Amino acid sequence: MSSPSHNSNESEGTILKNLMEKIAQDVQALSYRELHHEAQLKERDAQFALMRDYLKMVKDEFTKSKKSLHTSSSRDNESFGEQSLRINEYYQPPPRRVRKEKKESRREVSIDLPHFHGKENVETYLDWEMKVEQLFACHNVSEENKVSLATLSFQGNAMYWWTALERERRLHKDLPIEYWNDLRGALRRRHIPSYYNRELMDKLQRLQQRTMSV
Repeated sequence: MSSPSHNSNESEGTILKNLMEKIAQDVQALSYRELHHEAQLKERDAQFALMRDYLKMVKDEFTKSKKSLHTSSSRDNESFGEQSLRINEYYQPPPRRVRKEKKESRREVSIDLPHFHGKENVETYLDWEMKVEQLFACHNVSEENKVSLATLSFQGNAMYWWTALERERRLHKDLPIEYWNDLRGALRRRHIPSYYNRELMDKLQRLQQRTMSV
């Protein structure tokens, strides 16, 4: 039969042995973690080194391409300048054509269009529109000058309407009216009522019916 002191020594030995084994396991786990972390650091350093090398290569390629592009553009500019000088040496603008263009511009400016007062009369407006288009065609007026010449003929209500229309388009940030077709459309919307076209169609239909009955 074992004594109590002997049993106590065995239990203390077992506890000490277990504690030593636990410490050894912890030390081993810690060493493994340190080795794994060190391997990760080495791998990351290697990746950073590869990235630095790649960025350096890209930067060198960009510098080379930029230098070559600058060299080619300077050569192109030099060749273009030489060609321009050669062209200027042999090219002389025809003076007669220049005089002709000046005369035509003076003709366009000196056109006198009939005044338009903007009264609420469809027939008056249509007569003015037809007369203006005839003068434009007769004097070969360019599209760039038609609107300015037409608006110079505005008087009274027509002038006030045109000024208000320009101001309204600027407030709404719309493009200015630069072509005769656009100005003519705006004038027709103002001076020709919507029912006028229907009345013309009805008159034309009645006239055709009378012609067929005869």
